[in-house]
Amino acid sequence: MGLEGRLLGDRYRLLTRAGSGASGTVWRALDEAAVREDDREVAVRRPRLPGDPEEESYRRAAHRLYREARAAARVDHPAAVRIHDVVVEEAGLDGLPWIVMEWVPGESLRDVLLRGPVAPPEAARIGLAVLGALRAAHAVGIVHRAVRPANVLLGRHGRVVLTGFGTAHLAGGEPARGTGPAADLRSLGDLLRTAAGDPPPSGPLGALAERLLAGPGPSRPDAEEVTQQLESVVRDLRPAPDRAPDRSPDQEPGRVSDQEPDRSPDQEPDRSPHHEPGRASNREPNREPNREPNREPGRREAIRSGPLA
Repeated sequence: MGLEGRLLGDRYRLLTRAGSGASGTVWRALDEAAVREDDREVAVRRPRLPGDPEEESYRRAAHRLYREARAAARVDHPAAVRIHDVVVEEAGLDGLPWIVMEWVPGESLRDVLLRGPVAPPEAARIGLAVLGALRAAHAVGIVHRAVRPANVLLGRHGRVVLTGFGTAHLAGGEPARGTGPAADLRSLGDLLRTAAGDPPPSGPLGALAERLLAGPGPSRPDAEEVTQQLESVVRDLRPAPDRAPDRSPDQEPGRVSDQEPDRSPDQEPDRSPHHEPGRASNREPNREPNREPNREPGRREAIRSGPLA
């Protein structure tokens, strides 16, 4: 029997399966108790554990998933997926939690990379957002342990969202050693290398990824240094704006000077045979002696904005 239409916790109605992987299955669902229409659509993740639900190690792992999902709800960062609820049904035999999260329209970084690597500035922008979510998680004692393209969502308006909190452990035992914040940074290095191309292009981003992937030692950067390096990559590789044309000090950008004579945009200056250089033609519009020379007819200065988190 399929799970479509199943009601969880008396409020979350499963609609369609959105994706499935080694760590579990994600469903698109409706929160039937939501007050605002914008809050009705949610994602529900069902973790997956190997082994026998009757074994003690399995039950310990299921309880740990529940604790970690509840703790991950404290992570407050724009790039960290918002966890709304954790539901454990008493009638369930396996004891696994259903993790209710915000629904993020878009696609995963894994899906994007199937079409090819992204440009270094975009890889650095994504890395900055993921690092911000990781630092927020580490600040409240949460270690992600599953930083990979499948758990990075690229939403609307350039939003980057790290998901997958509380679902990294697939084995029934306790967390293995080496899975602290340093391991998250190493996984970030692997994410950067994969996003920009493996091997990554020469330059500061490739060098940073290699340093993150290096073994423990003085050459491995900490989170603060990684933040500064990624910000530098985004800033240095951002296209420079076109040079603005010269203008008088009192002319505002994007505004035609009020010192130009009245003339239609397609009207050209007088070039009759009687118009001698340096001599005002009797067909030329009246102009005060101290006015500036005419600019190109009908031309306005373009204003460019930089890219976008």
